[in-house]
Amino acid sequence: MTLWTFLKAEKAKVIVMAIKDRKRHPQFTGELILRKTDAGPRPHKFRIFRDEKDELRPPEEFIDLLRMSERILIDIESERKGEEDVKELLAGFHLDWEHAHVCRFCLLKKRFNFINKKSIKYHHELICEECAKEELDRALRNAHSYFGDEAAERIQQIMLNTRDLDRTIGMLSPEDLDLEYTRFDTIEAQTQLTQIRIKDIPLSNKFKKVLLKKSDTLLPVQSLSVEKGLLKRKNQLVTSVTATGKTLIGEIAGIENIIRGQGKMLYLVPLVALANQKYDQFNKRYSEIGIKASIRVGSSRIRTSKTKSMRRTLDSDIIVATYEGLDYILRSKDSDLLGQIGTVVIDEVHMIEDAERGHRVDGLIGRLKYVASGAQFIYLSATVAKPKLLAKRLNAELVEYEYRPVPIERHLLFCPESNKIRLMSKLVRDEYAKTSSKGHKGQTIIFTNSRRNCHRIAQALPISTAPYHAGLSMQERKKVERRFEKGELPVVVTTAALAAGVDFPASQVIFESLSMGIEWLTMQEFLQMLGRAGRPDFHDRGVVVVLATPQKSYTSEQNGTEEEVAIKLLNGEMEHTEVEYGEEEQMEEILATAAVTSSKHDLEAIHKGMLANYSLKALLSRLQKKKFLNIKGDNIALTKFGSIAAGHFLSVSKAFLIRDAVLSEHRPVEIITNLEFFEAVYFKYAAQISTALKINMPSRVFQGASMDIVLEGENLSRLEMKMQDQILNFATDFLTCGCKESPYCGCPERLFSEKIIDLRVDGYDPIQIVNYLEDKYGITAYPGDLLGYLDDAIRNLDAVERIAKAYSKKDLANSARHLKKLIVG
Repeated sequence: MTLWTFLKAEKAKVIVMAIKDRKRHPQFTGELILRKTDAGPRPHKFRIFRDEKDELRPPEEFIDLLRMSERILIDIESERKGEEDVKELLAGFHLDWEHAHVCRFCLLKKRFNFINKKSIKYHHELICEECAKEELDRALRNAHSYFGDEAAERIQQIMLNTRDLDRTIGMLSPEDLDLEYTRFDTIEAQTQLTQIRIKDIPLSNKFKKVLLKKSDTLLPVQSLSVEKGLLKRKNQLVTSVTATGKTLIGEIAGIENIIRGQGKMLYLVPLVALANQKYDQFNKRYSEIGIKASIRVGSSRIRTSKTKSMRRTLDSDIIVATYEGLDYILRSKDSDLLGQIGTVVIDEVHMIEDAERGHRVDGLIGRLKYVASGAQFIYLSATVAKPKLLAKRLNAELVEYEYRPVPIERHLLFCPESNKIRLMSKLVRDEYAKTSSKGHKGQTIIFTNSRRNCHRIAQALPISTAPYHAGLSMQERKKVERRFEKGELPVVVTTAALAAGVDFPASQVIFESLSMGIEWLTMQEFLQMLGRAGRPDFHDRGVVVVLATPQKSYTSEQNGTEEEVAIKLLNGEMEHTEVEYGEEEQMEEILATAAVTSSKHDLEAIHKGMLANYSLKALLSRLQKKKFLNIKGDNIALTKFGSIAAGHFLSVSKAFLIRDAVLSEHRPVEIITNLEFFEAVYFKYAAQISTALKINMPSRVFQGASMDIVLEGENLSRLEMKMQDQILNFATDFLTCGCKESPYCGCPERLFSEKIIDLRVDGYDPIQIVNYLEDKYGITAYPGDLLGYLDDAIRNLDAVERIAKAYSKKDLANSARHLKKLIVG
């Protein structure tokens, strides 16, 4: 047994602790009162406290305790006069002592613990870990927001890493932002491999000249690709993080194959915005060597002043297209128009695992392998969970490069929603004030969960900021892209949906939200987004800041809260998702494949090569019974009905809806507006309406009971006269159907959608339609959404026209064709 005696002198007494076997909880605590004698200070009264009782003990017992002790410790924080008396007492009994630095918070709780290198700073003093954890728990309980277990554990870990409780508690509602103390981790920059010199690669001289304008050497991942047979026409799956140079790998293969006469390049991307950017880049970069690019986006035929100059012909050397844009050509039985294909580049190939679009990516790849069997296929992705497995299933050589060209600092801040704008303001200002060693200012991408939030945040930040999302017109998006590329625009606020989209050279990425719409981000989406931070040609490092609101969720159905999701995403790894989709999607892909082959054997081979598993025999039988297919021996052919469904991306059920409406001789506009409503419409003055009615008004016009709320009782009279007139105009035009379930019968949405069609027929372009809606009804929409809806309307009218012809409804077919021409413009 070891015994220590700890003493802390105060003005009128001495605190005494008997420490047995170095335990934190003393055998007993006590108080000693000294008295002056001729021999010096001596014990006068000695009281001990044990088991919630106190006893007055003989003063001699205190001296006995000292004599039995191996160590006598005097607190360095003792009162000076009292400490001198204690020292004199010990000297009088020839007892040695030593100073000790102990935790003051422990003493208050009748505990004993030394202060050492592991102690934690708090209020200009050091306290032990145990007390620091208790103080942090108290702060978490008293915080404005509730912190879940994972968030609390993470915050405690920050405290233990930083050894600073003040800064850690400051994170709970950060006023003075210090990124030194919010850093979650740093992904260090690493490079491997020697970089091949461009002049040493077996490329045509004119192509080399183009490449040498940018660099003398290839980047590591590009060098690795060349070493693994890129220029020997090997199929490759290239996986590496954003900004490592994957895109150029596809270009090297495609351009060299064009020059060698091996055939044109198809460059396929998931987003219209990305297709537009690649189209501009390729024309700018390769027109000087006589190579031209075209663009194909969906089945788009809407003519605007900005789209008329874009090349759409299929005889160009490069065809940049969205997945659906190229698939439309195949489904329409026009694959022969593509001519000889030498290279197929599938950018963002991980989209094959997407729940909504994955089946079309899977089907497109399978059909292209059949149509362009001699082509070189290059698949690109920054985020693949099991690259070896995917490469094997795609029959491609894996080119895996796991190293970053610049380091990325990742930061986690817990903050209430009301603090986010202030924090982002400081972050973006500080970043834009910095200039990298390459001479570029720090620019920021802010990811949020909705288009409305893009605009709200952009308007709130005290620095030049622009929203960027698919709802904007192409002209607006291009203007933002140009300004950001030139370094003139410090901040872009965008939606998570564009994470894999346009290449903005940002040094900082901020997650204002961790959701995409009302769904939490997946690990793959999160990695795609944070990979946007830091470009080797522009920056020395990337910064990622996650702003997580404790206990926040977007719907009651969501699992977890935002701070819990933040921890999981920052700690997590991608999960492999099997490519699976339902029977409706499988039947759609079978019909699409039947558009490129008349051989049942070939169709089966194409689908066996896809990633999803098909019950082909049963599905083919069902499609034959439903009169979508004719099958005789090895011959397979689409019926007229099946051909229409395949070419117009119609599911089996949707095709039947159109057929039934045609047979009932509904008006074409009524058919297409029943198929798809235009619902992406918002109250322009939602904030003013909310203030006037003292409610939280939904911003979407067709969300819940929005119009009911405005028109209820005296609510309308509380609004400004102009707003009243606009809302009454809306009610008069769209809320007078007389249905018993009105306004939940679908008639308002259908009538409104018909109005959009009518305005286009009258010659309005999407921006003019928006202006009309704002002026007459006080509601607004995004031009890009309107363009997409009109594009879908044209495709559906195509289907209506062809189905009407197939069932000898000539007048209805003529009406559909006429309406289609008017919408095209």
